[in-house]
Amino acid sequence: MKYLISFALLGIACTAFGQKKAELTFNVNGVCGMCESRIEKAYDLPGILNADWDLETKQLTVAYKTKFFSVEALHAIAANAGHDTDIAKASEETYAGLHGCCKYRDGAECGAEDEHKH
Repeated sequence: MKYLISFALLGIACTAFGQKKAELTFNVNGVCGMCESRIEKAYDLPGILNADWDLETKQLTVAYKTKFFSVEALHAIAANAGHDTDIAKASEETYAGLHGCCKYRDGAECGAEDEHKH
C-alpha cells in the first residue's frame, strides 16, 4: 500500500512539473499605450504565463505552456484582438473596431496627449 501511494504521488508530481513551457517573441503591429494594453490583455488566458509587448520595438514576448498553445495560436490571439503579426492578420471588422489612434495600417500615430485621453 505504501508503494502504491508513493507511486501515485510521484505520478501527480511528474504531471504537474512535466508540462513544457516555452517563450516566443514576434512582431505585433500597434502604435500606442492603448494598443499595448489591448494586446497584453488578450493574452490573459489560462496557459499563458506572461505576455509583454514593447511599444518601441513592436515585439511581443509570450511565455506559455506548449500543451495549450501552438505558435500559430499565439499569433491568432493578437489578430483576434485587432493586431496583425507576421503570420496572422486581423479581420477587417476587428481592425475597424480599434480606436482611431490605434489604426496602424492607416499610419496612425498617437501623440502624448492622445495617450492620456485613453
